[in-house]
Amino acid sequence: MQPFQKDQVRNIICYECKPLHESIINGVLQLLDDPATQKSHLFNDRYENIYISEQQLPSISPILKTILVEGAKLLNDKPENLKIGFWFNFMQKDDVTIAHSHDDDDELLSGTYYLQMPEESGTLQLNFSPDNIVTIAPEDAALTFFHPAVKHEVTQHHSPIPRISIGFNIGLKQDALQD
Repeated sequence: MQPFQKDQVRNIICYECKPLHESIINGVLQLLDDPATQKSHLFNDRYENIYISEQQLPSISPILKTILVEGAKLLNDKPENLKIGFWFNFMQKDDVTIAHSHDDDDELLSGTYYLQMPEESGTLQLNFSPDNIVTIAPEDAALTFFHPAVKHEVTQHHSPIPRISIGFNIGLKQDALQD
């Protein structure tokens, strides 16, 4: 295993994932108000994290697999040794995501995958240090990896069309820790 450096960012476009977007977005919209859909991080009258399971939305499975395969390459490990936790971010016009990090537990990588990014979508800002802030313009089917300890935020979303992304953390499976 090779640790992902705190000052690194890696962007990949998953062209083969793009045909899945419509089905996933429709599923997310149908499940937003489902009682089984959990939500957390209520800030500015918006839940920043929407948890819809892979079982509820099986069309997401190929994208999750791609995230694990690409994450394994970055960590110089095998995808089967890794686990993923994921959630959806659904931003309406004028929404923002406040600065935060994901280094609460056993995360090795964090990131986002962009499902729907209309023009004037908020940008991802990675705050590596006060004098080193990297701004990433979102793009449909883009996959961005960064270190979990990096503070990040999303600037104001200006489009009337929702900005929909998948946030994720990657860690080692419990049995991989024992090897």
